[in-house]
Amino acid sequence: MTAAQARDAEFGLFLAFPLFTGCRLTEALSLQIAGVNLSEGWARVLETKNGEPRLVHLPPVIVAALSTHPRGLERVGKLFRFGKNGRLYTWLDEAARAAGVEIPQGVAFHAFRHTWGAWLRRYAGLDTSGLVATGAWKSRQAAAVYEHSEQSEEARKADLLPNVWRQELSL
Repeated sequence: MTAAQARDAEFGLFLAFPLFTGCRLTEALSLQIAGVNLSEGWARVLETKNGEPRLVHLPPVIVAALSTHPRGLERVGKLFRFGKNGRLYTWLDEAARAAGVEIPQGVAFHAFRHTWGAWLRRYAGLDTSGLVATGAWKSRQAAAVYEHSEQSEEARKADLLPNVWRQELSL
């Protein structure tokens, strides 16, 4: 594996990490290998936005991905070798272009955290209190931003409305 291929593999893993854990960019970048427990599915984030450490759940998809980390987990030090700098944002832009995805201006890596929050609402069924209980948000007010990501049962009743554009086929 070339150095560029190893970087790409690790960067792909790095992008998946906040998508499936909700970690902020600085949280993921500061993770130490010693703070990762794959057998129990958690990582200890020591540096958070609010200054309080938190335990992050590692879902099976991330445990599997981390178990094949391109640089291995037998070493010591940081889990990811990247630093918060312009090059990291350039790589994100390149990856987004290659995938045909446009990341809104000013969002960058935070889009992964927002996606995680929206997925927890939509697919895992968490309400605002449930999001706060993950430890990723400090207050209901902070987690309430994700309330818009789920359609209500009542709104889905619009599926029962008649289709006025349907044209009858005459045979």
